[in-house]
Amino acid sequence: MKAVKEIKDIEKEEIQEKSKLQLFIEQNQKWINISALAVVGIVIVVFVVRYFVLKTEAENERKASVAISRVFPYIENAQYELALRGDKTKKVRGEDVIGLVDIVREFKGVPQTYVAALYAGNCYLQLERYRDAIEYFKIAMDSKSNIVLEGASSGLGVCYESLGNYSEAARYYEIASTYALPVGVKDRYLYFQALCLEKIGEKAKAEKLYRTIIGDNQSEFVGLAKSGLIRLGTIIE
Repeated sequence: MKAVKEIKDIEKEEIQEKSKLQLFIEQNQKWINISALAVVGIVIVVFVVRYFVLKTEAENERKASVAISRVFPYIENAQYELALRGDKTKKVRGEDVIGLVDIVREFKGVPQTYVAALYAGNCYLQLERYRDAIEYFKIAMDSKSNIVLEGASSGLGVCYESLGNYSEAARYYEIASTYALPVGVKDRYLYFQALCLEKIGEKAKAEKLYRTIIGDNQSEFVGLAKSGLIRLGTIIE
């Protein structure tokens, strides 16, 4: 009888632990989603700065770079509408400060266009206008830069997850993980992919991803991956 009671106590503790974890995910889902793009903010800055410091002979590339540099302060200050539409109240060297939407349209085809599209997608994401964000992230997916592709695919993952399309979200998180170089960043995308797979009942695939993260043992997502295995009712080796 004592052994039976101990088993029941263990089962009760596991259920309570699962409930706590589920509550954590529900309460922090928005933070989890938005933090998926935290890395994007870093890599975009590096990418854009590289464009600014390099001299280019192509006039459209130069103009697009200048236009992005002028709208960048609005992005940094979370003035997303102005970043998207431009600031009609200001001129720089006699020229209007045009927004990301116009940059994408006017300079179509140059590399900076895809950077502008990535920024636009992120602005729409911050405004929770997910379908608009998807439109611009998909434009950015035509870039030849792995950095832009990582940002765009992870952005699409967040958008589709926010819209409840967990299958598409998992697909784009997986794509993002293929472009992520540091293991810790890759684990971030694998974790979000696993969460989405859980939600659509793909538990075996989710378990495999959690075990991959635990096996890497190189990121803050190891603990979360172990919690994922507990939720799935599997053994942590």
